[in-house]
Amino acid sequence: MNIQSRTYDTGVVRVSAAGELDMATADDLAKALHDAIGHPATTTVVVDFVQVSFCDSSGIEALDIAYGNAATTGISLRVTNLQSGVRRVLELTGLLNALTGP
Repeated sequence: MNIQSRTYDTGVVRVSAAGELDMATADDLAKALHDAIGHPATTTVVVDFVQVSFCDSSGIEALDIAYGNAATTGISLRVTNLQSGVRRVLELTGLLNALTGP
């Protein structure tokens, strides 16, 4: 999995992921999200999944923890550009609306 982060002057951090999000790669995403949330100027974290083709429970856990951490610090975290299979997994776990909402 390839993960890239970009911080904008507006307080937005965009974390772009590409590949399969599974047990072997979830820690990499978790670290990138932790770093984005922990940046002092961050107000919003946008997680771009346009190139994520698969997500297992480890990836769901990383997203869920990051969402909770962001919420407790007043930071908005949302996932964008979901592939249909990943969207379905988030829907089945009940996280789709929380992670893709406004």
